[in-house]
Amino acid sequence: MHHDKIELPEAFATLGLEPAILHSLAQINFVTPSEIQEKMIPVALTGVDVLGQARTGTGKTAAFGLPILQKLDLAGGGQPFQALIVVPTRELAVQVDAEMRRFAKHKPVRFALAYGGTKLQGQIKHMGHQPHVVVGTPGRIMDLQERGALVLDNVRFVVCDEVDRMFDIGFRDDIRKILSFCRAQHQTIFVSATISDDIERMVSRHMTNPTRVFTSSKEEQLTNPEAAQFYVGVEPWDKQRALRLLMKAEKPALAIIFCRTKRSVDKVAAGLEKDGIAASPIHGDLMQNKRERVMRGFKTGKIHVLVATDLASRGIDVHEITHVVNYDIPEDPEVYVHRVGRTARMGATGRAFTFISRGQGQMQTEIEKLINNLMTEYRIEGFVASPEPGGRRHEGEGAHGEHVGHGAGAPAAQASAETPAAVPESPTTPPGPDGYMPTGFGNVTPTKSVRPLSGRFPTKRRR
Repeated sequence: MHHDKIELPEAFATLGLEPAILHSLAQINFVTPSEIQEKMIPVALTGVDVLGQARTGTGKTAAFGLPILQKLDLAGGGQPFQALIVVPTRELAVQVDAEMRRFAKHKPVRFALAYGGTKLQGQIKHMGHQPHVVVGTPGRIMDLQERGALVLDNVRFVVCDEVDRMFDIGFRDDIRKILSFCRAQHQTIFVSATISDDIERMVSRHMTNPTRVFTSSKEEQLTNPEAAQFYVGVEPWDKQRALRLLMKAEKPALAIIFCRTKRSVDKVAAGLEKDGIAASPIHGDLMQNKRERVMRGFKTGKIHVLVATDLASRGIDVHEITHVVNYDIPEDPEVYVHRVGRTARMGATGRAFTFISRGQGQMQTEIEKLINNLMTEYRIEGFVASPEPGGRRHEGEGAHGEHVGHGAGAPAAQASAETPAAVPESPTTPPGPDGYMPTGFGNVTPTKSVRPLSGRFPTKRRR
């Protein structure tokens, strides 16, 4: 392999990386390592276990991937299944696999993907090609292991990307099983943007004297400083209209809008399409080929706005994303970090907006405490809040509405003078046991038998 026609990145060479990898890095314009790469690569090359933390968009894949590619034993074709990289989502699996292939362009490394939503038989066939590196999601890795297609007995490197997510309730048991199948002595590398003390204690049980490589202290801002962060006070019934006006005012090149539910994702995407904005939904109910088609359209610019559930908050690496909108504020503050991390990646700038409704001020406070930064109030040009449909006001609301968010006079109160007087509750219906009193139903008495708790009415029919 001739590497003399291209200037190799000296800054990466000083970290101990070999010429074959340096040549690949030069071809993809890697010149200066990020902080996490500069600190983690030399440590990982020594073979010790590593627990790494760095802001999103700072190049963690290269930080763990480059040392592994250099340390693979490729003599005589190389032993299969040497490295296992476990990630929480299909999108992240595809992204990490693509990055690793770019880094290994000048090395004879075989790769395979293992994730759900595609035919199992096809992936079993790929495992038969004896890949050196497997990147996958926990469920499909388990499926392939149970069928004997993916042999983990001799794995030499185990990586858990987004380890905080991997050790939450949904994945924890599968991850523990997968780690228990890796019986040979191996190097373990766990990385994420957010690693709490609880997560650190939990994952350390699966490591041997791990070296901590943390690039953000608790006193530092956890999100990228290049991402300007704003909150917009807006009630639920006004969100779609506010979003349309926000898109008009900001004119994003590429944007991701995060919603809490799949139903909201579909509704918001349809509304934007109706307004002439090239938007597409992406969530777990979409067929895998549809998800891949949407992602290709987004990366090539055919789709300007992606409306997503949190599955995408850890699986999209598109440097050109200029805007992130939290249509629904995340209940977990750490999810906010990963959402906002989709913009302002690798030194670029970006803008993040979070819609805050009445009663969500504490959630906003918890996020700001975690990221060690305050969101700035943002008023959307031309937006005027509308009264709640049905004319009923929230309990405890003053005659002119209340602030939504931290500062005085948030946008939710922009149309305070328009807020109608409260509609009196119906005096005919006593409140129920939970204090809720429906209006407009009067004293309705059920005329049919109430369905029993079993869900079935007693019948003479034999079951």
